[in-house]
Amino acid sequence: MSSISFIFIYICSKTFFKMRLIKQFLLLSFALFAFTACEDNLEDDNIPALQAVRNGDFFKSTQMTAVANADGSVTITGLNRLERLEFKLESGTAGTYPLGSGAPNEAIYSFNEVDVFSTNTGAGSGQVVLSSGTPPGTLTGTFSFVSYLPMNADSLYMRKGVIFQVPYGSPIGTGGVSSPSTLTASVDGVAFTPIAVLPVNAGGSVLVNASNGATSIILNFPDSIAVGSYALAGSGMYTASYVSGGMSVPAVSGTLEVTAVDAAANSVTGTFSFMTGPPDDFDITDGEFTIFY
Repeated sequence: MSSISFIFIYICSKTFFKMRLIKQFLLLSFALFAFTACEDNLEDDNIPALQAVRNGDFFKSTQMTAVANADGSVTITGLNRLERLEFKLESGTAGTYPLGSGAPNEAIYSFNEVDVFSTNTGAGSGQVVLSSGTPPGTLTGTFSFVSYLPMNADSLYMRKGVIFQVPYGSPIGTGGVSSPSTLTASVDGVAFTPIAVLPVNAGGSVLVNASNGATSIILNFPDSIAVGSYALAGSGMYTASYVSGGMSVPAVSGTLEVTAVDAAANSVTGTFSFMTGPPDDFDITDGEFTIFY
């Protein structure tokens, strides 16, 4: 190889190496700029914030609060027009809170107050990490989890979750673990105690979905309901159904007894019982509820 060729190759290699360094520097600078811009946007435009990547899409709360419960636990709730995300944690102190079946901590996500995904269902898993040194009266941290519908009918993933300066306050929205709404019953003689009671007023009808993560009881009645006795069926203005194994089984007979209505507070109190049709013929008895919608 001639000396001229060697010099040419040397110069080209040096130039290539410099260009590569410049390219890497530019890429790194762009990444740092994007990261800083995201941080600035979070701090400037999203205080407080409760947001994440949900099944590949962006989830953001428009209302959020943290509630200190009497037993020392905390409930963190985020709402938007159709979605609700709640965390029930052992406490609000800094630390890592594992999520999953059998864990004392839980994440519950619901869409349109109907589909209820829980980390306590099936192979649910994840964690919430609360940070220290946040402003007084607020919670900050991160989270990620996998949750499931009853009987693992479907899954929902939350990744890159952010809890940022969510303030302590009063419960917001309707339903869920922080709501005053309650519902209990027996199914074939076995106590049914839901982990989430989600009432919603849609188009003049109140839909109540009470779920314990594996099964659900659903009631539906007009928002203009008054004190009295009403027959429950699988269709019409007054309906009931039982969800098990991902299948909704409607009532074939039953009774809804409304004992109190507070129109100002949008609350209804009463009792219910109903029987579903074949093949399982579930017998739901001793139903009691007070819901706020």
